Amino acid sequence: MIFKETLNEYMDRLDCNAKELAAASGVSQSSISRYKNGERAPSRNSKTLEQLAKGFAAIAKEKGDAAVFDKILADLQHAADSDGIDTKALVENLNTMMNLFSVSNSKLAQAINYDPSHLSRIRSGSRNVTKPDIFATQVSEYMVKKYASPEEITSLKALTDSDGTNLKNDICKWLCSGQNKKDDSVSQLLYSLETFNLDEYIKAIHFDDIKVPTLPFAFPTGKMYYGQNRMKQCELDFFKATILSRAKEPVFMCSDMPMAAMAEDIEFDKKWMMSIAVMLKKGLEINIVHNLDRPWNEMMLGLQAWIPIYMTGQVHPYYFKTIKTNIYHHINYVSGAAAMSGECVDGFFENGKYYLAKSREEIAYYRKKADDLLKKASPLMEIFTDDRENEFAAFLENEKDGESYLLEEAQKVFKNIEIRISHGKWVLISKKSHPHIHFVIRHPRLMQAIENFSAEIEE
Repeated sequence: MIFKETLNEYMDRLDCNAKELAAASGVSQSSISRYKNGERAPSRNSKTLEQLAKGFAAIAKEKGDAAVFDKILADLQHAADSDGIDTKALVENLNTMMNLFSVSNSKLAQAINYDPSHLSRIRSGSRNVTKPDIFATQVSEYMVKKYASPEEITSLKALTDSDGTNLKNDICKWLCSGQNKKDDSVSQLLYSLETFNLDEYIKAIHFDDIKVPTLPFAFPTGKMYYGQNRMKQCELDFFKATILSRAKEPVFMCSDMPMAAMAEDIEFDKKWMMSIAVMLKKGLEINIVHNLDRPWNEMMLGLQAWIPIYMTGQVHPYYFKTIKTNIYHHINYVSGAAAMSGECVDGFFENGKYYLAKSREEIAYYRKKADDLLKKASPLMEIFTDDRENEFAAFLENEKDGESYLLEEAQKVFKNIEIRISHGKWVLISKKSHPHIHFVIRHPRLMQAIENFSAEIEE
């Protein structure tokens, strides 16, 4: 029996929840919730294991149960011996490797004697890996055998930090390691939320001094743009047409265009961000579908860049759950005054074609397309500013019967944000001042990363 099953069995037997066990044992509620869900397991001889056993024994004595400390400790130690692998990290690393090497789900399933649908459910997180050590070993054997060209071996060594002496063993260790390198991206994101001051930011960019122009922007009914540089001009022309119009409809933005080339153009980046600021100054709402099908650190840096914009409460972020193609890239923008669309082949950004339209018929078409895309998208987070206080109160009322807990590790280092977690459902980050605002995050990978945030907690 794995550790989480033993832990849950005792909690069920003694009819206690994570909060009660935390109070009795001294182990944080957030750590217990991770143990309950199989995300972590304490080592056999850890102080944490002993604390849990003492907590159970105290609850048992209080409730007249026959369970005693020695028996409980032995059961927990036995379970911990067979469960030292972070299975969620195993699945995440598996998906990273399969995506990087374009590993066929069906072929891997056949090689390790799994049903393809079962393997798919493991990858999606809807099924647990029952014997993670054996599973990781089988996957490692398949990778070494299947991907044996010099280029593939080099890539496997780089991914797993292997010197190549025992590549199969190194792949297995990497799959089970939880994380191969220290990831500070979540800490940086939370620190940005902690320290960001909207009042100071507004002063720094002279937001109150921004004047929204009223002269119309003239361009043909439809205009084509070709190539990477002209694509940038197409975006700026879309913003200009939107800002200079009297239209008040929400702006829709969705793009999975490559980021690197755009980020290198500092002047374009400044103009792009200023255009967003002017649209917000105009009072426009923005529905944006973020492309999260990117490397983790790049995704987190992108979210940090959007923090000032999120603070306004006028931006509503979404994402697509399904993995998009890595062959084509697309861009779709629409406002009440203009619409932009474009496409390029991956790796050939300079050969892309982009189109800016302003006719009523075309804007109506792109508006309907935007509505359809939003129906396919999922909220990345819900943002509650003070003027949405009633909606936030309704959210809390609706969730009051669900089990949630404060992330105690975060409270030891942050004073201006509070993090509450309902495992698998949402993470609530409440910023106390500058501004007072609440973020309800629902993206699975981001939720997991925040749940696993650690401020040098000893367990």
